[in-house]
Amino acid sequence: MALSLPEGAVCVFILQEPPEGKAEEGAYIMSTQTQEQKETKLRTEATLAESLVLMAVVIAWLVICVRSGASLAIPMLCTWAIIFCFCKIRKIDFGKIQTAMFDAIRSALGAIMILLVVGVMVGTWIASGTIPTIIYVGLRLINPQFFLLCALIICSLLSLATGTSYGSAGSAGIAMMAIGEAMGIPAGMTAGAVLCGALFGDKLSPFSDTTNMAPAMAGGELFKHIKSMLYTTIPTYVISAVLFTVLGLRYGSANYDPTLINETCEGIRANFNISPLTMIPVAVVIVLLILKVDAVPAILLGGIAGLIAAVPLQGQSFVDMLGIAYNGFAIESGSELIDKLLNRGGIISMTSTAYVMIFAVGLGGALEKLGVLHHLTDPVVSKIRSIPQLVGSTMIVSYACGMIGCTMAMDHVLTGKIMAPVYKEKGVAPEVLSRTMEDCGTVGAVLYPWHTSSIYFCGVLGVTYLQYLPYAFMSYLAPVAAMLCALTGFGIFYSNRKLAEKSFTKLPGAGKIEEEKKPAAGTV
Repeated sequence: MALSLPEGAVCVFILQEPPEGKAEEGAYIMSTQTQEQKETKLRTEATLAESLVLMAVVIAWLVICVRSGASLAIPMLCTWAIIFCFCKIRKIDFGKIQTAMFDAIRSALGAIMILLVVGVMVGTWIASGTIPTIIYVGLRLINPQFFLLCALIICSLLSLATGTSYGSAGSAGIAMMAIGEAMGIPAGMTAGAVLCGALFGDKLSPFSDTTNMAPAMAGGELFKHIKSMLYTTIPTYVISAVLFTVLGLRYGSANYDPTLINETCEGIRANFNISPLTMIPVAVVIVLLILKVDAVPAILLGGIAGLIAAVPLQGQSFVDMLGIAYNGFAIESGSELIDKLLNRGGIISMTSTAYVMIFAVGLGGALEKLGVLHHLTDPVVSKIRSIPQLVGSTMIVSYACGMIGCTMAMDHVLTGKIMAPVYKEKGVAPEVLSRTMEDCGTVGAVLYPWHTSSIYFCGVLGVTYLQYLPYAFMSYLAPVAAMLCALTGFGIFYSNRKLAEKSFTKLPGAGKIEEEKKPAAGTV
């Protein structure tokens, strides 16, 4: 803008130095503005080539650490350092990436809280005699005429009650192997029944780390996830039970020796008061869930019910029970099987899994903000035109992640972070994703001889991979059931019906529609 002055006027500019201290302030402001300009030039998204390199580095790092026997928590935390270095080298705004990581963790706090209160409940339920009663009744169910079916059911009950397939196979599974050998039943056949039962319980138990992790990685809720799994798990379990019944009829009960079972039951009865009253904590949780109480308070109140019941039923002190709720239950019964099965629980038992979830969710937030997941999934998303293609793609990704990651947790973390945006974009409910992840990533873990689950089960049960493989019926049937659901629409849920209709050429079946809504506080 030009300055107009009357003819003959003189313009005088007076240069005045700024007051003391203002010069530094002005320099600081200019420096800040310059820095902000530089920061605005930093990008927040990686290119396709950068995304592939970053993902390859992260996966390679995790696989190397897991195969070396390291716990998953610290390697997962170290991926944050990988993200930081990547951002600095490629001149990407790490501040915004870090904000996305923390936002992702905040969104997963509900799942993490459920995991921690589950640890409380497991500890108090063991101390109150609730879980020992379930184990006692399960062992008494053994019928030598139907031994394989009994082995399947007992391991299922134990895994459901404790939330661990490893614990079930490493305790009751060992006992079943000994009994089966005495009866002349092939070791691989008995191991197959043990594995199917242990994985069934691990898959459906709200106490299981994989059951909590799968919906957390998929962006769903725990009990919706469990309900969704019934559509594929119950049919496959029934078929497996029929197959083991038929196989078991070929072997008689002449060589059956109940000594081991009787000793275990006597050991449980010697250390716990076995009574129907010990089922009160279970009833409390069931009633609260029927009343649709949120997951965190329902499980926590169930744990408190176990804490209170342990005082009159098992003679525990209130102070000791508070310690058990935190540190877990510990016993030296004189029976290795009993000690191995019941020495567990408490918040401490869940902290490692909680750490993995925190670090994994943070990593996922970074990868999503960087656009890595979009670069990886866009070629797949663009070709998906039907529910069967969506579920089939999820199965392929899950099996691939299981082969690479070699752990159930790694499988769920990678599959969830890769496929969750796809399901959301297509309007399909996250419990369909988390169910498919479990159908392939949990029960399918024993299909690879190098997987940590296969290695563990072979070592504990004393069988080879090829011995149990023909009898891992649930591992074969679960993906078949998942695909049948996708083809027929049975058990397929939608978070957004209109979006799903636009995304797919045709929706299979009627499909139950639940419009997407923000979960209440404390739910997942």
